[in-house]
Amino acid sequence: LCRDDGRTLRAFSFAETDAGRRAPRTRSSTLPGPGGTASPTVGAGSEFRGVRRAALLAALEGALPSGVVVRGSRVVGVRNPGNLGRGEWAVAETEDGSQIEAGVLVGCDGVRSPVASALALSIPNYSGYTAYRGVCKLPGGIASIGLPSDTIRQVLGKGVRAGLYPLSSDELYWFTCYNAPENAPWPPTPEAMQDEALDLVAGWSWGLEAAIEATPPEGVSRSRIVDRWTTGPFGRGLTTLCGDAAHPMTPNLGQGGCTALEDAVVLARSLAVGGPTEAVLREYERLRASRCLPLTMRSYAMGTLLQLPQDQVCAVRDMVVSKAFSPGHFLDHTTYDCGTLPI
Repeated sequence: LCRDDGRTLRAFSFAETDAGRRAPRTRSSTLPGPGGTASPTVGAGSEFRGVRRAALLAALEGALPSGVVVRGSRVVGVRNPGNLGRGEWAVAETEDGSQIEAGVLVGCDGVRSPVASALALSIPNYSGYTAYRGVCKLPGGIASIGLPSDTIRQVLGKGVRAGLYPLSSDELYWFTCYNAPENAPWPPTPEAMQDEALDLVAGWSWGLEAAIEATPPEGVSRSRIVDRWTTGPFGRGLTTLCGDAAHPMTPNLGQGGCTALEDAVVLARSLAVGGPTEAVLREYERLRASRCLPLTMRSYAMGTLLQLPQDQVCAVRDMVVSKAFSPGHFLDHTTYDCGTLPI
């Protein structure tokens, strides 16, 4: 944890956190019920590893039978999401006008999910800040900006913060978050977005400018940070949701993609156990809301504190981080174990 002027506020190892010092999980561990639990057995033997999202998706898709994934069929609406007639199929409508009938329809279609809209869930709320993100490849490797391969670096400014996450010996993921009105104009070109990202960290230490400059302009993304405090059950009939469609959260705990993977395991296991389908889906939603709502609220609170722009407040923050911060519970939200799938 660093300041933008080059000062380290607090450095700590993974082993100092909850996630790093628990006893190893045994292969025979059994979890009560389908929902998972906060587990005292997760920890030792865990590691930090950065993975490109595309690589993760490719690995997951590679485990599926050929032809299961159909591309170019974006869902734009859902007919009869509540299965009001009973015994009917849930029907997804795609942008090319075709329809897909399903015994169970699971909307995994992101923050602006048409499936969530069909279920009458509220539009996610803007958090007050926007993020630039990118992945760069450094010709001299990440060591050229002084970043060890086993280190995550977060840099705190005033109303602006940034981070660097290694993916390999020469690739890293970077981000910067900054306070902005929801209707702030969008830069017109990828080059303009890259320039704005650079302006946000101009003069900062820690290699941030080098990382942004090494990113192809078309690889720089910009997004308004939003969330929704979803309570369950959040589906209807034979239709339910997973991931950002169900519980969009700010990225401050790094749990958005993680909870989406948990959703998949818990939903698949719940359906495999059996029972009336609608009741199974509502129980899955209850379980996932009880896990994800506290994370969403905690992430929102952390982001609000980290984005405060006032000089005096930031001075107090820096003093607390450097003098009083203990990493012991920094990763306690990651010690949750969603269990395994039956084979």
